[in-house]
Amino acid sequence: MIKMNKGKIGMNILVVGAGSIGKRHLRNLLHIGIPNTSLFAVETRDDRQSEVKELGINNIYKSIGEATQENKINAAIICSPTSLHMEHAIEIAKKNIHLMIEKPLSRDLKNIDQLKNIVEENNLVVLMAYIFRFSPLTKKVKEILENNTIGKVLYVRGEFSEYLPDWHPWEDYRSFYMAKKSEGGGSILDQSHIMDLVHYLFGGFETVSALNSKISSLELEADDFAEMIIKLKSGVIASIHTDIFGRDHKKSLEIKGEKGNIIWDFYKNSVSMYDAKAKSTTKFDNFSKDFNNVYIDEIKHFINCCKSEENSVADLQDGIETMELILSAERSQGSGKSEIVKA
Repeated sequence: MIKMNKGKIGMNILVVGAGSIGKRHLRNLLHIGIPNTSLFAVETRDDRQSEVKELGINNIYKSIGEATQENKINAAIICSPTSLHMEHAIEIAKKNIHLMIEKPLSRDLKNIDQLKNIVEENNLVVLMAYIFRFSPLTKKVKEILENNTIGKVLYVRGEFSEYLPDWHPWEDYRSFYMAKKSEGGGSILDQSHIMDLVHYLFGGFETVSALNSKISSLELEADDFAEMIIKLKSGVIASIHTDIFGRDHKKSLEIKGEKGNIIWDFYKNSVSMYDAKAKSTTKFDNFSKDFNNVYIDEIKHFINCCKSEENSVADLQDGIETMELILSAERSQGSGKSEIVKA
């Protein structure tokens, strides 16, 4: 257990990769009381190193080896490109450092047994950074489901659709890792939030039939959409759509039960519930409009897990199961058949 100083969070935390999400985590760590002297970053790009220094953080290194050799690191947040996640996670876990890994876990599951063994042997915390598990909208949906308000769930439909050039308007989308499958880009990997959300609310995956390829005129070396029909182990049927060419951005989840429906809508910042018996709809929309608060909740949870005060709400196995769905969907695209999800 990490010893805590009263009024301060006594941890040294390493952020690997200082792109937009890495810098967000650094800002939030400063916000919750981690002193800048306890924050460390690994970043190879000079411009991003300068941006980290502008935050008041001077402990910047070119490699994980340098950072961990010179400092006692308690926890690390992996924000490097997806294709490097597994390599970086294994290197850090070998040094007995707790891990928070940005989604998805990797672009494949090569070397996953090695990572699992190191994590288990060193009794390490792993938190998969599936941010929507921490959303108050998701908590409201979970509450409704646990109260059995809409009865037995039969079907869910999830969609994440956002135009890639809008994601980082300050840079050419063609140079963004999302445009390159070799770097772990593409719709099915990066938009796996919606798959994880279905997994979180309704359990494990059994089979999937999928289309997953590039169909738009965007200049990509990666898939730009996925369409999946999934049978869950619970018997629920899920339809999931992701794309990175939709011009009217959409993140939503519709749940259909025997007694009513629920709609989770990120951009409307609301949850709607239809009660079939009362023939009425209740809308819940009294949620904070600052989504960064959700990231703060996530980082606080990770720190509490490292202190053995909470259990990871999205552990390594959760990340593996979502990756197994993705890999099975890719196999289905190739085979033209329904594929069994391994996990």
